[in-house]
Amino acid sequence: MNSPGSRLRWARENAGYATATDAARAFNWPVSTYLGHENGDRIPSRDKAKRYAQAFKVRWEWILEGEGSPRTDAPATIPIVGYVGAGSEINPVDDHMQGSGLDETEAPPGTPISAVSVLVRGDSMYPRYFDGERLFYVRDDRPTEDLIGRECVVQLTDGRLFVKILRRGTRPHHFHLESWNAPIMEDQAVEWAAPVKWRG
Repeated sequence: MNSPGSRLRWARENAGYATATDAARAFNWPVSTYLGHENGDRIPSRDKAKRYAQAFKVRWEWILEGEGSPRTDAPATIPIVGYVGAGSEINPVDDHMQGSGLDETEAPPGTPISAVSVLVRGDSMYPRYFDGERLFYVRDDRPTEDLIGRECVVQLTDGRLFVKILRRGTRPHHFHLESWNAPIMEDQAVEWAAPVKWRG
């Protein structure tokens, strides 16, 4: 997020608007003006940035300058809720919805309050991830079908948790789960999936 346009796009998506046009129409902004700001064709004025910031609940200074956290209520730390290692399976230590875990870690810039992380243990995920690296995700309950091709934290209906790339399965509501160093898990029934959004 190294430009006002990219930060504006992040703020819009984080606020739940699928497209720039959706957001512009929702707030009665001229569509072409907003698209120009988000696409980076034009840098928004301070007044426009304040208007966008109020709508998307972020700081206007962050939109224009990129300094600090996008929101004043952004967490300084977030919980580590499990370990991921061999076979990319996660060993949970706490329920995600309780908002606590075995430890806390510094939150990356722009991390929403609902984010949690898992800690990589060992080298079974090398070269994609390294021992001690943290993977951050947010459960936003979007349809699993929308995450095809994305690397996600995935919970199966039997309760097991993995970090996998989602591929379309051969049966309705079933998915192939692809890993960097493990065999593909075919036609798995997925309870929920959340894309890995940050790493650090």
